Amino acid sequence: MSRQTFLEPFNAKAMSYAEVARTFVPSTKFILLAGAWHSVLVGPRGGGKTTLFKMLSAEGQEAWTKPASEPYKKTMAYTGIYVPSDIAWGTMLESLMEAGQDENVGILFSEAAFVTHVLLGVAAGIDRHVTLNPVQRAEAATEAATGAPTQADLERVIATIATLWKVHPVSLSPASLVDALRERLLEIKRDARLRAKLKEGGMPTEKYLGMDMLESASQALQAFDAAYRRPDHRWCLLLDEFEVAPMHLQKTVLAAMRASGAQKLLLKVALAPCGPDLLYEQLSSAPPSQINDVQQVELWYADKAEAIEFCQQVFLSRANSYPALAGKTPSEVFGTSAYAVVDDSDEAEQIGLFTQAGRNKKHVKEQFQSLAEKDPTFLEFLRRKQIDLSQELGMQPSDTHGNTLRKIAPLVAFRNAYKGKGVGRKRGVKPFNTAYSGWESIAAISEGNPRWLIGLITRIMSNSDQVQFPVPTPQQTAAVQWNCQRYAEMLQSVANEQFGSIKTSTPIYDVLSKIGTYFHNRLVTTTFVEDPPMSFIVDERVSDDVEHALRIAVNHGAIVCFEAAADVGGFRTLRGRRFRLTYLLAPVFKLPMRKSKSVSLSAILEPKPEAAASQEEPPTNPAGEWTQGGLWAN
Repeated sequence: MSRQTFLEPFNAKAMSYAEVARTFVPSTKFILLAGAWHSVLVGPRGGGKTTLFKMLSAEGQEAWTKPASEPYKKTMAYTGIYVPSDIAWGTMLESLMEAGQDENVGILFSEAAFVTHVLLGVAAGIDRHVTLNPVQRAEAATEAATGAPTQADLERVIATIATLWKVHPVSLSPASLVDALRERLLEIKRDARLRAKLKEGGMPTEKYLGMDMLESASQALQAFDAAYRRPDHRWCLLLDEFEVAPMHLQKTVLAAMRASGAQKLLLKVALAPCGPDLLYEQLSSAPPSQINDVQQVELWYADKAEAIEFCQQVFLSRANSYPALAGKTPSEVFGTSAYAVVDDSDEAEQIGLFTQAGRNKKHVKEQFQSLAEKDPTFLEFLRRKQIDLSQELGMQPSDTHGNTLRKIAPLVAFRNAYKGKGVGRKRGVKPFNTAYSGWESIAAISEGNPRWLIGLITRIMSNSDQVQFPVPTPQQTAAVQWNCQRYAEMLQSVANEQFGSIKTSTPIYDVLSKIGTYFHNRLVTTTFVEDPPMSFIVDERVSDDVEHALRIAVNHGAIVCFEAAADVGGFRTLRGRRFRLTYLLAPVFKLPMRKSKSVSLSAILEPKPEAAASQEEPPTNPAGEWTQGGLWAN
């Protein structure tokens, strides 16, 4: 199978609107985001932010021609304008300040570049609308006409907009307006560069400085919609990857979301979960509220079933283009896994997985007996629970000890695979690959992140001669291990600074490795317990340096929060919040994919020497209804 069938292209930033629309799968996240309200979209790299924003744009909606798209389009009572990010917004400010310019001068030029980018998007939107809805001939302009303006009307509107924006198009047409703004953008960058190099002093006087983005765009669109006799029409700015924008721009845009009442221009902003906007102290103005001002959409899933359903739709959207997979379900292609995420609320599903995956009673019993022979603490657990291995081991709720046996069976399998003979000893490092094959495991490992899922499936299906279904377990696990190792290598090379404001001297992967190693040892070498901790809480004893390393990890999807972000835009602090390692790292650190109780992060990073190997129960958070937030998601 060609790698391109699933994987190429999969980065929406480099894809055309038609390419994005061809395989687009609407999710509940899209529904929440698409409404006619201000929105903040929060998610890690690869989580699908750019895909969603492109599909909300006018170009994306036009390219989305599938019949199933109609109900979604009806909810969008606005014209979307996609505005990609530009690192020049930040570098312009930095270069001017490094040259000794006043910070306010740098902010003015940075804002001017940003405003011009936005107005360029607005002008392109106007140009597109005029192309699709041509002006009338002057002699046809009657009361019975379609409502389109005449050429003279359009020219008057363009002249008005040019005056508002202080540009000089060569002709009074939307296309010329676009060209004038492109020239303006080059002019801003040139003026800022010259000012920095020549070290000019004093306040600049260029006319494009100090323009307000919302007012400039809103007034222009009001004039344009009036000409088309649709004064109540709304537009929406889709500001992608806005975490790269300087802090002052983020403050300006987020503050604009607090405006109340009917508005010509809606704002939808995509942000990383831990961006610079969440590190500054709010001054006199309060941030927007999730209750009153914005709809915050987070690209991780509190409901595992919802994430798996989305993964299945992503699979089907691409699989149908490959003859061997057409009409097949993911479970038919990859089989099932009894070692997917254990969720006590999905009891029936877990029972079914054991049955479908062929984890028969004999196999389970062999695992239990093997571990009991080499692990005295497990044997003691069985005695305490009065579980007799000479008897039949049933996994049904009606069976004696059925719930307990079903819950610990994956733990027994993991522990037996890695446990050596003798207290605190481990056997070789050969991975327990069975745990990472089967559709449920593949979907769990992907975290509902479309880029990760496509990468996993692509690697598994890279053999063009694949005809055997389910795909053999060794082929699945080899591909999963390869992808997970590449992800781990990426994390090892991640910079220790992001956005100029999140800085740490602690290597990000070092922290993740300590966490993963701790959980693996708790699972394998210490006293057997029914529910070993597999999650952690960032407690007050954790240093700011480590917390900043974790903030970078969150932005890359390496750790997953169990809770929704209380602050607009993501997490202002990680302290007091519960996390787990992404399941994409589970094969790397040899961990099961399951829910569990938590332990304080300081207990992981600074363990007491005397309690290292024999500790049965580290400080944990027994509370703990599991409300995993799943990603994280482009």
